[in-house]
Amino acid sequence: MKTLFTCVCSLAVMCLVISAAGAADLEDGFMGIQWESPVARQEGLSRLYQKQNVVYYIQPHIVHTIHDIPVSNVVYGFYDDKFFAVYIRLESEEVFGEFRKYLKSKYGIPDTTVSTKTGETVLKWKHGDIKIKLKTKEQNYRMKLAFYYIPLSKKVNKEQLEKFHEKSIQFFPIKKNERPEMMPLLRF
Repeated sequence: MKTLFTCVCSLAVMCLVISAAGAADLEDGFMGIQWESPVARQEGLSRLYQKQNVVYYIQPHIVHTIHDIPVSNVVYGFYDDKFFAVYIRLESEEVFGEFRKYLKSKYGIPDTTVSTKTGETVLKWKHGDIKIKLKTKEQNYRMKLAFYYIPLSKKVNKEQLEKFHEKSIQFFPIKKNERPEMMPLLRF
């Protein structure tokens, strides 16, 4: 029974992505929301949390279903009030495997990164201005599927990296794009 439920859930989640890509090309948006559109134009979104200029939303009054099976954990990301990302938490290894198989068939062999340090595997595809990431972390079995609109996600990454550097400890004041004088500590 559990295996049947897992298979049905796998199909439900796959159908969510297939319908999102099929209803309108992924280049145009996701689940009827156009990339770069403002949050004010989207009905039914509820603010989840904010991290710097990125605000995350869910649709609490909409339960995405396929064949009466709920697909939970769909989060929409807006950067400077423009839609740029979708995150879907995956609930089982079977669902992850089905997505991997589907994405490979649709977009080809992914770029794969495996970190032995963190135990994370990331599969990446690019479709025009869209980056698709399928991640799994061995340690805690967390799995996620994400869609990013590249023109805005690059800005988000750059801004967050700059914020990180502003907060990091600097032992001496070297400014960006400035090269300090190099001097050996010891001379033999």
